[in-house]
Amino acid sequence: MPDEDAVLEELMGNLGEASGCIRAARRLQVEHALTDDPAYLRLAARLSEALEVTETASREARRLRDAG
Repeated sequence: MPDEDAVLEELMGNLGEASGCIRAARRLQVEHALTDDPAYLRLAARLSEALEVTETASREARRLRDAG
């Protein structure tokens, strides 16, 4: 379906942007040595989880697009 393909392409683009933003947030945290601060450990863990979930969703969208 052309509409489905367009939606999946847009989803993959949005997920790619989200992954980039999460990576930038993690990089910023590392650059400012906040990963060593116990108060920021939970945030670092959440950013890692968010990146993993976002990349998994991107792979799933790509799989659906390629299967269609």
